[in-house]
Amino acid sequence: MRCCYNCMNQSDLKWPEWPHYGKEEEEAVKRVILSNQLFADKEVRKFEEEFAAYIGVRYALGLGNATQGLHLALAALNIGIGDEVLVTSYSWISTASCILMQNAIPVFCDIENESLGLDPKEIERKVSPRTKVIILTHMFGYPARILDIVELAKKYSLPIIEDASHAHGASINGKKIGGFGEIGVFSLHQRKSLSVGDGGILVTNNKEINDKIYRLRSFGDQELSYNYRMTEFAGALAQEGLKKLDLQNKIRKNNADLLSGLLKRNKNLNVRTPCKDEDGVFYAVLIEIKNNILNLDEKLTSLQKIGIPIRKTWTPLHYHAHFNPSIVPARGCPWLHPSYNGQMQGITKYSDIQLPVVQSYCPDRILELYIHPPVDENLIKQAADCINSVLKIMD
Repeated sequence: MRCCYNCMNQSDLKWPEWPHYGKEEEEAVKRVILSNQLFADKEVRKFEEEFAAYIGVRYALGLGNATQGLHLALAALNIGIGDEVLVTSYSWISTASCILMQNAIPVFCDIENESLGLDPKEIERKVSPRTKVIILTHMFGYPARILDIVELAKKYSLPIIEDASHAHGASINGKKIGGFGEIGVFSLHQRKSLSVGDGGILVTNNKEINDKIYRLRSFGDQELSYNYRMTEFAGALAQEGLKKLDLQNKIRKNNADLLSGLLKRNKNLNVRTPCKDEDGVFYAVLIEIKNNILNLDEKLTSLQKIGIPIRKTWTPLHYHAHFNPSIVPARGCPWLHPSYNGQMQGITKYSDIQLPVVQSYCPDRILELYIHPPVDENLIKQAADCINSVLKIMD
């Protein structure tokens, strides 16, 4: 399939690459090289202090990536064999695979329609005597129903881990995402809004949790521990990124608002926006397909070929091979262990689970489009013209 006539006349769109590093980042890297100290030290500590202050929490710990942060969060909460963890099925794989890293049992919960985050009603339905923690994700910088989930967590005395990998700077009623649960984890991966190439940072207000994770991120502690530290390069780059984050988030919001207005006339599409009193940061803007569009994959390919980085998001995690193994791995499957008698007992493959809301949206009804700066107004307008032309139902 070829793209529409108007799009072809515009020629290929030059969508800017992300991240966009400049002189400040170059100087930061030089500073680390000249220090001859590449291992976690002053630069990492400075970023930890600045990020904790930015989120509004007491402690922050730099890590090699967010997956390590999620793993350490579960380890710090003493999650292990026979424990159940309530988790969303709509997220990146590490949100749930970290549970397997502790030999615990994922209990996938459905999402709700507004935020596409974990549904509080599902949490209440699936809490069991074995439930030890809730992991939720703030998808693409759109806050989840964290206030309702906090109330449920208090009711059942459950800690919350916020996977805030997409949500740097997002807030609800002025309070930053990441500071609502016991532990918040942010990704600093290449594609993220605050990017250091690869990295992560964990935040908490709990001194005991902070001290334990501090020990566990460096191997050799009395308890099994790991080599999960951040490099000085990452710490230095992150300091520069944090200075620019609020301004860049403002650009993302403006781009999302403009795109939303330009796609309003398309009855097949809806640009999703955060709920009332929420300040989302649009790590990517989510576009919902409201009506069936024939040959969707072919049409998305045509848009990608002219330079618009629009694509489907994720297949639900309960369909992933990690939870539907054709061969039981050497470490075993915790839900198949003979001693386990919880709510996932008897489940051979998680793909048999029914999660109606997430299955209705994914993988074919939600599209993502990165609108990081320096994407500008002109590019958004050109992209909207092409999207409106291509993603329509032909009369």
